[in-house]
Amino acid sequence: MVHINGKIGGYKYYEELGYTLLAKICMTHFCPSNSINDIEEIINKSCRDNEYKFAYDFFNKVKLNDYDKLIQLCDALALPSGFTLIEKRLIDVAIRYGYDSQAAFSRVFSRFHGIAPSLVRNEERAIKTFPRLTFKLILMEGNGMKKNPNHRTNIIGAGEVGYAISVDMDKNNIHKTNSSFWDTKGNEVIGTTALPKYGAFVSEEKCHLFGDVAGKKLLEICCGTGHSLKYHGDREASELWGIDISEKQIEKARKYLSLNGFSAKLICSPMEEDCGIPVDYFDYVYSVYGVGWTTDLEGTFCRIASYLKKDGVFIFSWSHPIHKCVAIENDLLSFKKSYFDESWYSVPLEGGAISLSDRKLSTYVNALAKAGFVIDEMIEESDDEIIQLYKDNDFAKKAKMLPVTFVIKARKL
Repeated sequence: MVHINGKIGGYKYYEELGYTLLAKICMTHFCPSNSINDIEEIINKSCRDNEYKFAYDFFNKVKLNDYDKLIQLCDALALPSGFTLIEKRLIDVAIRYGYDSQAAFSRVFSRFHGIAPSLVRNEERAIKTFPRLTFKLILMEGNGMKKNPNHRTNIIGAGEVGYAISVDMDKNNIHKTNSSFWDTKGNEVIGTTALPKYGAFVSEEKCHLFGDVAGKKLLEICCGTGHSLKYHGDREASELWGIDISEKQIEKARKYLSLNGFSAKLICSPMEEDCGIPVDYFDYVYSVYGVGWTTDLEGTFCRIASYLKKDGVFIFSWSHPIHKCVAIENDLLSFKKSYFDESWYSVPLEGGAISLSDRKLSTYVNALAKAGFVIDEMIEESDDEIIQLYKDNDFAKKAKMLPVTFVIKARKL
């Protein structure tokens, strides 16, 4: 049986975006007619009452046009991998929707044709037939579908994924949204980015930005699950410190480090705030895909400078801002938003949400200068050896043509 909640979810999603036709197709493509008998058979009987009522009302009102029928026809002739023989499609339907026994098939056949299959075979009774379908496609200029003015492009990996919603820069709301996401969905949805990787297609094993950390004191901003701290513990750092806005991430880091024989001083706090970290104390402060979450970049960089000894090193990585503007389409790069747009936005992600701002590269550079840093090195070119591991991936193709991650090594004056 089809699970109707997924179809209704798709319908409501595209309705909110203003894509009425697309929303309708989410419902009509899986139901060949608006007969109540067909609906009863197709809708999962275990669905909730409100879902059943929504589907019942929808199909009682909807009128299927030729485009709906064309979508249904294409679906009937295809597997997820593309067009296929009708015999394979029938077997696929049988396996997926429960016609895996003679009794099940006979029941559905009899309901539709009003006669058992055995009578058709033995007595050559007539069954329902349908006239040949013909389609006439007319290409004409039309008006584009209107999008919600508060919605904006969201680039993840090679191209656009879902949508983003413009939001006000409210520090407390943003902290609440992001800490909740990392307390619940973060690692499941986004995963963990940790040394030796700085992010997509850039690695410390190739860059060698840290050098020898043996006997050094290190602080990680947005330490997450503690994997980068372990990386430095394995290299005999004398002290490991970490800060993160998420209590769950701090718990995971503490457990992970303990299991691997390391201890660290871990603090749960927003990076922008005073949280008792000692000043003029650390040889290195670093962040792997972390500082971009800050609501106050200049203030955060000034705090980080205060934590470092004179000539201490600050290393951080983040998504390259040009990458967040460009999608790859048919092997061509297409700008989807302005590089200069630094406004805040929220992205719905699998039941959660995150709030971010795509800052210009110059914003990071100028904030470092104001905090008293000098840049020793900047890396924005993807590692070709890593790209070759994913050479058939669209994101890898994009990474060959423009930077997707940047890393800056700066020194406190």
